[in-house]
Amino acid sequence: MRVPFSPRLVRATYDRRAPIYDAVVQALALGRDRSYRRRALAALAARPGDRVLDAGCGTGRNFPLLAVAGVTAFEGCDLSARSLAKAALRGARVAQADAEQLPYRDASFDRVLSTYVLTSVANWRRALEELVRVLKPGGRLVVSDDRLPPGWFLGPCPMLGMLRREGWVDMHRDVKAEMEKRLRGVELRFLHLRMIYVISGEKAA
Repeated sequence: MRVPFSPRLVRATYDRRAPIYDAVVQALALGRDRSYRRRALAALAARPGDRVLDAGCGTGRNFPLLAVAGVTAFEGCDLSARSLAKAALRGARVAQADAEQLPYRDASFDRVLSTYVLTSVANWRRALEELVRVLKPGGRLVVSDDRLPPGWFLGPCPMLGMLRREGWVDMHRDVKAEMEKRLRGVELRFLHLRMIYVISGEKAA
């Protein structure tokens, strides 16, 4: 069966939209995108000295907020080379990588952040496993995404393909349940009229 969210499609879509991505997400969030990202970073509770991974970092919109929090050892990865070119200008080390196959050793990071990624990958459970794998024991993971039909940002064809296969899946319940299997102290918060969720938890030491 053809996967509607192939890495090739995701990479091409975000490469094409990289020049306007920042403006688009700001408009879609009614000017409050930075506010929502601050809420995710508050849940991350990163401290100076922590090594932080922003998985699916896109153009690096989280990087300035991490710097404000005093975190200097942060880096990001993303499929889109054009997005990464913009992210690198925001002061972080970046790598081109698929969220389902992160190029990092086990337990490499004190904090892992993933914003608006799980609804745009072929296998979000595998991506979540990877996020947990690279997290150190005692570290925190924060996942934030929206409750729109998975794949909507990639375009109507991928979104409709997923809707035909699985219906409108409100993923946040499944994401929370999977995180509860792997992390402790899992918390769910809603933002933007409950259309955006932030789920956080800590890996057992």
